[in-house]
Amino acid sequence: MNKYLPGLQPWFFAGVFFCSLILGSVAQEADPLEQIVCHESHAHARYNIVPAPRANLALEHFADMRYARFHWFVDPTVQYIQGSILNTFIPLKDLSVLEFDFSNALRMDSVIWHGRKLRFTHAADVIRIEFSEMLMNGQLDSVVFYYQGAPSTAGFGSFVTETQGADIPLLWTLSEPYGAKEWMVCKQDLKDKWDSVDIFITHPSSFRAASNGLLQSEWIENEKTTTHWKHRYPIAYYLVGIAVTKFETFQQKIGWGPASTLLVNYVFEQSVQRAQAAIPDLIKQMQLYNDLFGRYPFYKEKYGHAEFGWGGGMEHQTMSFMGGFGYELTAHELAHQWFGDKVTCASWEDIWLNEGFATYLSGLCYEHLLPMYWRRFKELRIQDVTSEVGGSLKVSDTTQIGRIFSGRLSYSKGSMVLHMLRWICGDSIFFAACRNYLDDPKLAYATAKTIDLQKHFENALGNDLNYFFNDWYLHEGYPSYKIEWSQNMNKVLSIDIHQLTSHPSVSFFKLPVPIRIYGPQGQTKDLVVDHQWSGQNVQVQADFKVDSLVFDPDLWLISRDNIVQQIPVRTEYLNSAPQLVQISPHPLEGDVLKGKVWVEHAERLRFVVVDAQGHEWIEHAMEAQQGWNFFTFSLSGMSGGFYHLHVKGKKSSMICPMVKF
Repeated sequence: MNKYLPGLQPWFFAGVFFCSLILGSVAQEADPLEQIVCHESHAHARYNIVPAPRANLALEHFADMRYARFHWFVDPTVQYIQGSILNTFIPLKDLSVLEFDFSNALRMDSVIWHGRKLRFTHAADVIRIEFSEMLMNGQLDSVVFYYQGAPSTAGFGSFVTETQGADIPLLWTLSEPYGAKEWMVCKQDLKDKWDSVDIFITHPSSFRAASNGLLQSEWIENEKTTTHWKHRYPIAYYLVGIAVTKFETFQQKIGWGPASTLLVNYVFEQSVQRAQAAIPDLIKQMQLYNDLFGRYPFYKEKYGHAEFGWGGGMEHQTMSFMGGFGYELTAHELAHQWFGDKVTCASWEDIWLNEGFATYLSGLCYEHLLPMYWRRFKELRIQDVTSEVGGSLKVSDTTQIGRIFSGRLSYSKGSMVLHMLRWICGDSIFFAACRNYLDDPKLAYATAKTIDLQKHFENALGNDLNYFFNDWYLHEGYPSYKIEWSQNMNKVLSIDIHQLTSHPSVSFFKLPVPIRIYGPQGQTKDLVVDHQWSGQNVQVQADFKVDSLVFDPDLWLISRDNIVQQIPVRTEYLNSAPQLVQISPHPLEGDVLKGKVWVEHAERLRFVVVDAQGHEWIEHAMEAQQGWNFFTFSLSGMSGGFYHLHVKGKKSSMICPMVKF
């Protein structure tokens, strides 16, 4: 049984953040993974979720959407919407017809262009409008839609009227992934964001309305309030959201210097104290994200919470809709403002770019702010990923909402794949690559595919990562390791590393393998083995008698069912040289490395100097003969610190620790 962190909520998944592990609120005894399955299935049953036949039905999108002005008339007591939408756009070619996504459950009253009514047809959730004149390529234009109807519920709710508590009416929207067309006219294309929007919501004056951007005004006329929100950043169709009910509001300025922003909360009366109690932690989380990934992307406007009738949360841009205010839920939704809102996945097959990052960033909050819970976070994510033998990060069927938002794959596997990238790259390169990805002019406030993230990591690392993304994004499964070790009388440690894979799509996972060795008086030594093949042997000179060995002690790798066992010393190692690789003098004080290496057979050797994070700094090669071989090469450009010298051949693999002053 697992106990969780007092004071948090037991809801976990966000983006569409179902529920989960939260090392959370009142101590929980239930298995978090069972909670994920339970609440995800509950959400599907509650809102009659059905798979969409494809991402968007309107195929003839030959225009670039620019600005939208929404004006909706709603009442939380009635499942009905009436409104108008002004869409400005630029044709991408000369055209006389445009199509938009629009549910058949709604009625289009009229479509106005330059003061004239246009002909249109409405079928199969597509509105097709016919212009009376040809629209010219590249020339800004606009059209206004007037419509009304009772929205149906799809996806995770789309447009819901219910109550908060026993009898207070509540209306909220949640359009991810394909539900926007159920309550608005739009272009359900992730790659075409509106550049900016104005949102007007007219509703009974006993309620308040929350939405994206900055509140401009609330004016009352005939017992109706019209609330105006203005948002001046690019926004994807599914990140527009509204919520209307009796809200209590509070706000404050948070941040530091030019990165400060307004924090706004719209919450139920009974939730005010819980929401206020969460703010100090939220401020620390935002400071952490600012430090690691750059300032809050929408700092010129606000970050907000609007409480709604769901068990989890949804990262509507600048105004996350929250089903609670637990530590990890607030961390996850806030993280989406960088990963998911500023840079949005360009296809639902790459949803891990949203959800994997948001899940990992909530883990980083544990690592940096509540470190006693960081290990448990990683344990639960690895257990989740390896609870089944297959499954790729790439979503193979984007018509299946449950597959897009797979907690095991898009969330848990996505987060731990990022963790392994951090292990391969080291912290400085990992976080630099993330910042470069977010700040790339082609991606910032736009969209990205996995290949875009891969390129930024390759540029920062200086190495090809195609093997890694093939194994962990395109293909399936995970490795299991068997580590066999022995130590001879000269304290030379021999380690054999075997690997099995859980799925036939990957025959071998190439990863740097972390190992920690322990001595009887508490001595420790960390090793990093560049694991290139199953059955690979490495030999290391230890300074003490080894009595135990631990594989992946800090949980960097996705793996399962690993075995570590001591075996008898092999005959060929009984009287082996005290150290098969020797460096002189040591520690090193200059920029020249000199030493000798012993090999049993003539072969070509490759020398690689690796730092504590596994980053390769220097490479050298030589032809070695049987016996001792002397080597010399430059370490120019390397700073002082602790390193390992890896010596590799077809039949030899050795590691020697080294210190450079």
